Amino acid sequence: MNAVRLTDGTIPAIYFVDLDGTLLTTSSEKFFIKHLIRRKILSPVVFAGFLLQYLLHPVRTVREGKGWNRSYLKGMSPDVARREATVCAGKLVKNNIRHWTLQSMLELRGSGGIIVLLSASLEYIVKAVAVNLPVDDIQASSPEITDNGFTGNLIGTRPWGKNKIEIAVNICKRHGVKITDCATAADSWSDRYLLMESGSSVAVCPDRRLKRLAAKANWRTVKCRHTKWA
Repeated sequence: MNAVRLTDGTIPAIYFVDLDGTLLTTSSEKFFIKHLIRRKILSPVVFAGFLLQYLLHPVRTVREGKGWNRSYLKGMSPDVARREATVCAGKLVKNNIRHWTLQSMLELRGSGGIIVLLSASLEYIVKAVAVNLPVDDIQASSPEITDNGFTGNLIGTRPWGKNKIEIAVNICKRHGVKITDCATAADSWSDRYLLMESGSSVAVCPDRRLKRLAAKANWRTVKCRHTKWA
């Protein structure tokens, strides 16, 4: 049994599940970028410019995580992104699912809990992955769109770090529950804020710092190889 429960043994009202490294064994957006390169949708010049942004803005990368940079999307149409994300999602669900996490979602869904995928990955990918899984809602990074396609920037609140608490609390308010009535499964140090606020927390294949925190906080830990973004 992979059942996730609150400390009093009750079923969490909402189960917040991270995507990359937690539900998937790989980075969904890294997979997506590689796919775009193979399909020659993402040109070498644009990809080089995308990588250059990390060299030019190292402080921002440390402060906001690698996912702040979506410049590879600039000029791409939403229809293309949606189509290619659907192709990628089929492969990801088939070959890169963490079965512990999926089973925990199925068990909670069967008990009446609400499942929310809360990920900083691109919303087109997250939506496509969620289609055939036990998911009730998704919160992900939303790309800015103009008449010429994506601008390479994001709009709204990006679900990363402390932002995940803000998003999760707003979802809880809509359902009339508290964050302490909910559970969270995640894998990275940046997820610690939401994990510390939740009524039940699971560190799934955590990185070193999160593993140490999970042991100190007595959180449930699922042991396996941690997924790195790059």
